[in-house]
Amino acid sequence: MTDQRLSVAFHIGAHKTATSHLQRSLGKASDALAAHGVRYYGPKHFRAPGATIPARFGFRTNKDNAPSELTPTEQLAVMRRDGHRLVLSEENFVGALNHPQGFPKKLRYPEAGRRLALFSAAIGHDIDVFVAVRRPTLFLNSAYCQMLLGGRLQSHEMYQKRNPISSVDWVHFIAGIRAAQGVRQVNVWRYEDYADVFPQITAGLVGADAAKAVAPIPRYVNKGLSADAVADVLTKTDEASDEKAAFSARKAFPVEDGHPAFDGYSAEEHEIGDAVYARQIRSIAALEGVTFLRPDPG
Repeated sequence: MTDQRLSVAFHIGAHKTATSHLQRSLGKASDALAAHGVRYYGPKHFRAPGATIPARFGFRTNKDNAPSELTPTEQLAVMRRDGHRLVLSEENFVGALNHPQGFPKKLRYPEAGRRLALFSAAIGHDIDVFVAVRRPTLFLNSAYCQMLLGGRLQSHEMYQKRNPISSVDWVHFIAGIRAAQGVRQVNVWRYEDYADVFPQITAGLVGADAAKAVAPIPRYVNKGLSADAVADVLTKTDEASDEKAAFSARKAFPVEDGHPAFDGYSAEEHEIGDAVYARQIRSIAALEGVTFLRPDPG
């Protein structure tokens, strides 16, 4: 039977939208949140073998998930303890940022809704979902740099062919989440507004009173690659794996030392992407059951 005293919130990303910053801000406040009856669990709880969310709660999103020794009800009780609000954050749950072999991605996170429905059914609770979106060209720039940092070296020209701007369809992503069985409310914000809406995000996740204990950590978490760093990496090899090249280049040519951030798109391509993004934001904000977080006016 569903425990009406418990509510569940799930921050699912997306990738490259300040997810790590939000996760570490929440993690730093975890003891204070627990005192308010809020139990927070971030990526460090879900990325060890056998510890993924599907494995913990006894359902499968792919063939690699090993079953937990606990039933979903037992796992929920262990994580909840005496709390009334369970808050999870794990962007990998809804899918990978890039294909692990660098192959094409025609659409981002197509399985998000199905996976959330499986999770809701497993725990026997509806869930409130929290998710950010980002300008398509800058999202893809960041995704490309992340692929290089992951050891898959590929020219940006090839990456663009395999990951067109049209693959970043935020409307399809959010609408699929909203339509999923067991999703109660979807809360969306733009990455570009993150700093301004941080108080609204945390209040929605943990409650207004508990949110007073959550302060944004005063630094960037995952720095991107500069244009010089990307150029250096691509002189090494192409279409090959090298897990150290991008990290070495980031250290040698850091953005914070004045090297311009990598940008693989022309001004015209940015303009096209931004026009698409503006239309997507309007469509998302109009979806029933979606709360779109915006900076307070004035």
